Amino acid sequence: MSTINNIPKIIITFLVAISITSKIVGQIVPRGKYDTTNYPQDRKIINDISNIFDKSLSLNDNSVSIGADGKISYGIEAELQTFVNDSMSFKSVTPVPGTVLLRIFNGTTAIKTKVADVVFDSPKGEVHFKVIRCETFIKQKGKWYFVMGQGTNVMSQEEFDEYRKIHTKKN
Repeated sequence: MSTINNIPKIIITFLVAISITSKIVGQIVPRGKYDTTNYPQDRKIINDISNIFDKSLSLNDNSVSIGADGKISYGIEAELQTFVNDSMSFKSVTPVPGTVLLRIFNGTTAIKTKVADVVFDSPKGEVHFKVIRCETFIKQKGKWYFVMGQGTNVMSQEEFDEYRKIHTKKN
C-alpha cells in the first residue's frame, strides 16, 4: 500500500486547503509593505484612468504596450489595430480584489500593477484571460499620462502542464 493511502483524509484536506489559500494570499499586496497613501489627489486621478485606449491620456501617442500574447504596439492606434487584426474587440477589465497596487514616485511617475480578468468579443464568442498587468504613468504640465502597459497571461495548471509536455526534452 502506498504512503499516501496511510495519511488520514483530514491531513490531506488540510494540505489542500493550505495550498489553495497560499495561492490566494500570494496575489494579495502585503499590508504595510508599500506607501499606498502618498499623493492622495494624484492617486485618485490615476485610479480613475480606466480607459488606456483614450488618446487624450497618452502623451503625443507616445505609449508602448506589450499584450498578454507578447505583441508590442507603439502607440494607441497600433495597439487597437492588433485587436482588429485578431478579429477581437475589447469588452471589459475587472481587477481581482486585493491585487491592485499603485505606487507614486516623486509625484511625477506612477506604476500600477494588478491581476485582472479581461474579456474580449471574437467571432467565436467571448474570450477570457487572467492577466498580470503593469501600467506606467508620468505627470507632465500638471496632467497624468499613460506611457507604458504590459500584460502577462496567467496560465491555468492544465495549460502549464501542456506547455511543459511540449517543451520538455525526453531523455
